[in-house]
Amino acid sequence: MEQLDLNELRGRIDEVDSQLTALFLQRMEIVEQVARYKLERGMQVLQPDREQAVIDRAAARAPEAMQGYTGDFFRAVMAVSRAMQQEIIDRSKADK
Repeated sequence: MEQLDLNELRGRIDEVDSQLTALFLQRMEIVEQVARYKLERGMQVLQPDREQAVIDRAAARAPEAMQGYTGDFFRAVMAVSRAMQQEIIDRSKADK
């Protein structure tokens, strides 16, 4: 196998990052809908059982050596999702 130079490797990472960004934005559009659903029903943003299930499911899909990192990645995604949901809910309540 040919060894890639650092610039080629970084280029490949950039391509994956572009895909991740598109998927993240798609996810956050759905998160906005979830926030509105929770707002209408008076639900709390944090749903710990659901969050843990998402993290566990994602980690289980990863090779054993990557499960911890995968869990960390999804914990970060969930934290950003919660922050956005809370912002939407707070802003909506302030507008009333």
